Amino acid sequence: MSADPAAEAEESAYSLTSEQVQSWRDARYRRRPDLRVASEDEALAFLNDVGLATLFSSGGVELPSLWEAICGGARLLPRHHDDHELGLAWTWKDTLPACKDILYGKFLRKKPVFISLDMLPWFYALSGNFGELDDYLEQYRDGLFSEEARRIYEALLEHGALPTSHLRRLARLGEKDSTSRFDRAVAELQAGFKIVKVGISDANRWGYCYVYDLFLRRFPDEAAAARRISENQAADRILTRYLETVLVATPRQVSLLFGWEDWRLEDSVRRLTRSGSIVTGVTVGNQPGHMGLRHLLRDARQTEG
Repeated sequence: MSADPAAEAEESAYSLTSEQVQSWRDARYRRRPDLRVASEDEALAFLNDVGLATLFSSGGVELPSLWEAICGGARLLPRHHDDHELGLAWTWKDTLPACKDILYGKFLRKKPVFISLDMLPWFYALSGNFGELDDYLEQYRDGLFSEEARRIYEALLEHGALPTSHLRRLARLGEKDSTSRFDRAVAELQAGFKIVKVGISDANRWGYCYVYDLFLRRFPDEAAAARRISENQAADRILTRYLETVLVATPRQVSLLFGWEDWRLEDSVRRLTRSGSIVTGVTVGNQPGHMGLRHLLRDARQTEG
């Protein structure tokens, strides 16, 4: 992806060492003992600060993780389940969404991520939804949702929030051989910002399952706010917020994470480059082709790596 000719000379001067990027991310991601997250309030503050995060580190995805922030650094997952930090991570990923403080689910690449509430309208504005409870009908007719997804959505529409066990039965997906179909449909609906996790329940044989409800019932204000946001504005805000968190990224990393078509990313980068916000052609170590926010790149170049 090329930059505007007028900016190429300045952009070529931006280069960072891998150590500088790592040091900057360690502070931003709370991967330092002095910055570690020690309480549920601090966990929420961290997730709101970064806007987008995973629960555990995920290969191929450049995002902070709640797990590393709790540990104050990179750490392999323990094999035993009575680990203190592991217990905090598992608990907070349930309690924070249940309190409507954060969104957690399979919203990007059908992988679980946290999304801060202030970012929800921007993501919803790019979701293809119309903001009406019955907009699923047109999307289903257009082949955007499976039959299983339609059944799950309609069960929630009719009955309200439901634990997984009840939802499977009401969607006629309660048989053992329907488990994979149900899971795929739930991931499909989450990725489409149609349903969200709203709590946990003991209403199954293991005494633990998720409770789901419709996105529009859970977050009506955020959906209403999205109506005032254009797709261009949403893409620019999401890309800017992402770079505020990770410092630098390649176009391919961004496209794969958000599932954007090439034209959408290229248009967003072009607008943000022209506004002076983004610098392209950034080299990290010996790897060219990154982009970042101009003011943060200046700060990171002062970082001792």
